[in-house]
Amino acid sequence: MIARRVTRFFDERFGSNAAVRFAVTKIFPDHWSFYLGEFALYSFALLVATGVWLTFVYDPSPAAAYDSVVALSRATPVGYLMRQVHHWSAVVFVAAILLHMARIFVTGAFRKPRELNWVVGFLLLILASVTGFTGYSLPYDVLSGTGLRIADSVLLAVPFVGGFLENVFNGGAFPGPLLLSHLYTFHVYFLPVSIAALLAAHLGMMVFQKHTQFANEPGSVVGRRMWPDYALRATAAFAITVGVILALASTLEINPIDEYGPYNGWTVPNPATPDWYAAFLDGALRLGPAIELRLFGHPIPALFWPGVVMPTIVLAVLICWPWIDARFTRDARAHDVLESASDRPWRVGFGSALVCAGILLTLAAGDDQQALAMHVPVEALLRLYQLLVPFGSLAVGWVAFVFARQVAARRRVGELAAERVVGLRRNEVGGFDAEAPETAA
Repeated sequence: MIARRVTRFFDERFGSNAAVRFAVTKIFPDHWSFYLGEFALYSFALLVATGVWLTFVYDPSPAAAYDSVVALSRATPVGYLMRQVHHWSAVVFVAAILLHMARIFVTGAFRKPRELNWVVGFLLLILASVTGFTGYSLPYDVLSGTGLRIADSVLLAVPFVGGFLENVFNGGAFPGPLLLSHLYTFHVYFLPVSIAALLAAHLGMMVFQKHTQFANEPGSVVGRRMWPDYALRATAAFAITVGVILALASTLEINPIDEYGPYNGWTVPNPATPDWYAAFLDGALRLGPAIELRLFGHPIPALFWPGVVMPTIVLAVLICWPWIDARFTRDARAHDVLESASDRPWRVGFGSALVCAGILLTLAAGDDQQALAMHVPVEALLRLYQLLVPFGSLAVGWVAFVFARQVAARRRVGELAAERVVGLRRNEVGGFDAEAPETAA
């Protein structure tokens, strides 16, 4: 009786019953790949929950930042676990977004009318990576301090405004007194709120435009209702996400800052590589050409090309990809049904080349350690990676293109054979042979 009165109270004022009815009857796709986006959402929720807890113990001052994080890890097992869960949640968050975007790319889910949702998803990937980097830097140990110093050098390489931006962000020359407080503000306030807003926009557009689906009949919607089928599956996906992250945090230590020591400007650890989602930028800086120009008397350092120009071009191409793809395929129609990856061999080739380049750049970020392990000069590995990144990526892209084209050709042959068999069976059922000659009456 009380529940009915409460329900009537809200329905009379907000029309809540219609909204609830719409929500519980909404159809969700049943394909496993659609859960990649949910894994990202649940890891973000775990990030926020553990991040709020960590804000109560972290001191964002240069003199106390490192000690506050080390004390948190050593004081109680719960503090150590919270920090590990927070870091692993960031890793899973970025990985889930990346895999989710890869699925959207190869299946053509970014096509009209979902171009803006692709842009929102890619902005989420960028913000998630930046959030991970700022959080990685907050302990201010010697490893994260080295990463900040590299980022500061890239910022200084921006022509004309680089020095001004450095002074604003650091409060002077690196490492300035405002560096950690600005990082803390970005990491705790601006970036999470921006990610939450983009997630809300992403989910809102998804509900309005409806899901894409793997189906052969564009006029039908396949999947499971929100209640109870999909709600139970989503609960299981959330439990799996939390369980996996807790297992990783409990068994695999990540970023043991107490082994590195606090940051000082004259110590560089070896190996010194960032988290995997930022390592490709480190690799690009190592492989970039030593070209320094002057523009209107202002120097443009060599770091500008791999640290600013290359990422900007790649990100611009990927953000604009829905319109590039529509122009290339001359297809401006609306699409609700997904494609098989082999339906667009050139898209598979481009995506494979891009992934290969990212993997090679990530490996190049550890070229010094690889040279030490293999007892070869680091210069030799540097030259090898400089050749492999462009030419190896093109070769992988070409092989993927040819393979996808062959798969598509074989599938079409199989479909034609199946259609022929179906036609022959229909003829047999109908009681006539389509290939028999006609006879005069």
